[in-house]
Amino acid sequence: MDEEIVRQAGKSIPEIFANEGEAYFRELERQCLLELLPSENQVVSCGGGIVTRPDNLRDLVAQPRSVCLRVSPETVFRRVGNDPRRPLLQGADPLGKIRELMQQRAPYYQEFPHQIDVDKLKTKEVVRKIIDELGLRPL
Repeated sequence: MDEEIVRQAGKSIPEIFANEGEAYFRELERQCLLELLPSENQVVSCGGGIVTRPDNLRDLVAQPRSVCLRVSPETVFRRVGNDPRRPLLQGADPLGKIRELMQQRAPYYQEFPHQIDVDKLKTKEVVRKIIDELGLRPL
């Protein structure tokens, strides 16, 4: 979704946050979600903060094939902790911020009926777990 938001907005996520703020970004995120949810046969990868809006959480949880992929804060940090495109993680202690955000968002993540721990899995293993969790036919 982030790539689609950047494409539609014509500016990077840090620029959106700096110029319009997080609330505006969350509105763009909402609009993008509404465009993508009705589509079939695709994977929509959402950022971790999308669940902070009740309407987004409601719409995502209502999807029968919606899956929450769980990872540790340390894994998130390894993947994106130093990424300048992550405005909420800028500052002296990005790992601490990740822990804080994950703790705040944990009750929202728990709403998803399908949850998979993917901390130590490779991409193909994650795909296999999702297929198994959702009872889909193998590719």
